[in-house]
Amino acid sequence: KTLDFDTYQNYILTLGSGANTLAQPSTEAGNVGQTGILVLIQPSSGSAGTVSLHGDYETVGGAGLTLSSTNSAYDVVPYLIKADNSILLGTPQLAFS
Repeated sequence: KTLDFDTYQNYILTLGSGANTLAQPSTEAGNVGQTGILVLIQPSSGSAGTVSLHGDYETVGGAGLTLSSTNSAYDVVPYLIKADNSILLGTPQLAFS
């Protein structure tokens, strides 16, 4: 998925089973200071989805995102666009259902 920060501030993304990627966005430069949330929804059946991040996305301690693994669980991840090529992701709030 490629997030378009010019168009949206909040996102609801349904993950596919297995690997998913947040690709490099090209719209963060004009949106420095923007905050929002990502709602990541696990697939309704099959294996859990994982998310790998392009280098523009930064996480606490560089640890990446650890998400729920229960089918249909919702995880909420806050973000802040710090600068061009720098999007800070907060710690996920897990397992809304």
